[in-house]
Amino acid sequence: MIPSLLVQTWAVFVKELQLLRRDRGGLAVLFIMPVVLVLIVCLVQDNILKVSGATTVKLLLVDHDQGALGQTLLHQLEEGGSFSVTRVENEIDSPKAQHDVGDGIWQVGVYLPVGVSEELSRRAFAQIKQGFSELSKQEKLSTPSPTLTIEYFFDPAVQGGLQAGIRGLLHQLVASEALKLKMDAFQTLLPAQLERHISAELGPMFAQVLAQKPLKLNLPDSNEPLLQAVLANNEDKFTMPTSVQHNVPAWTLFGIFFIILPLSGVLLQERSHGVLPRLLLAPGQRAGLLIGRLLAYLMLCMMQFAIMTAVGFYVLPRLGTDILQIGGHGGALFVVALCAGLTACGFGLLLGVIAQSEQQAIMTAAVAIVISAALGGIMVPVYMMPAAMQTISVISPLGWGLDACQVLFLRGGTLSDIVPQLSTMLGCFTICLLISWRKLRHLNG
Repeated sequence: MIPSLLVQTWAVFVKELQLLRRDRGGLAVLFIMPVVLVLIVCLVQDNILKVSGATTVKLLLVDHDQGALGQTLLHQLEEGGSFSVTRVENEIDSPKAQHDVGDGIWQVGVYLPVGVSEELSRRAFAQIKQGFSELSKQEKLSTPSPTLTIEYFFDPAVQGGLQAGIRGLLHQLVASEALKLKMDAFQTLLPAQLERHISAELGPMFAQVLAQKPLKLNLPDSNEPLLQAVLANNEDKFTMPTSVQHNVPAWTLFGIFFIILPLSGVLLQERSHGVLPRLLLAPGQRAGLLIGRLLAYLMLCMMQFAIMTAVGFYVLPRLGTDILQIGGHGGALFVVALCAGLTACGFGLLLGVIAQSEQQAIMTAAVAIVISAALGGIMVPVYMMPAAMQTISVISPLGWGLDACQVLFLRGGTLSDIVPQLSTMLGCFTICLLISWRKLRHLNG
């Protein structure tokens, strides 16, 4: 039984390769189309992605301070409409927040330590006091209090332009709050300083002396930064995303899924010409008809993967973009491409046995691939989509593959970290294969 299955599988495998070899135009489209796509998109987006922003960003505000600064940040960020803010108090600490942001649960995290509002107020009060030149050295702040900093960190998948915009906004909000505290301190201290100045130096002729020697306020610059950027997860293994890091794996997956068109088309041609029913009646195992065809088209998918990876390494840098950086994750990336290829081939087999005509299969496959690419973040990152679309995007097979690539490329993940995505793709392939098998049995009557 097993030898006959192997012979039949090999025969079908060779037959499919011969059919593909004869269709040189189809093969050219299959390999050239994704290469052209990735070249054009990478070159077009090389600068755009560096300065682009998002309409809605998920932000985690860890407010251990529970003071005025946290309330101000929450109000200002929500009022702008560009952030979906989740505020927690003592539920998680800074390392946990960095880990969650690094895993992509939120795009941005802000951590307010205990006492930061009081520290900001103290600094403002101290700077105002030091600004009055008449203040004695004994009255100046001589024992510095512990330095507190506000930490903020980003999901590595967030583009550099968006990071710069959010970073500038956070600094602006904190500076605005610091200026407000300085004005409050100024209003508090100024009357006492005026009274001291008048009583000590002006006497009854205060108006004349004030005209000759006006009270001046010289505010020193604070050399203690209050905000500090922290790498999410506190690890040095993350890569700054570029157009190449996003587009090469994204459009490689897009090209791999286009294998659905020729695979389903060949099956439909065999059905319409009566070839498939005769093959099913021939002695041997029906499984060989599926496995042989599956292996032939899966080999094409892996050839696509190799070509697109080579383009990222050798072609794109010569055209002025960044080089594709995969670190030490080449093996894991190969597994992702293999699982994506299996998923695409499984859907192609399913479509080939359930579609009623070749035109129906072509339209269904083309629309399904484009929709899946749009939902999966191939064209626009998922975090830039509306909330409803982000929820729906979890059904996209291309999204599963792209998410796995981002875990490897941008989050420093390993093969064990992408097991959920790989399992989902393999589960989808298994379901498609089982349905195709049952449908073949019905075709044989």
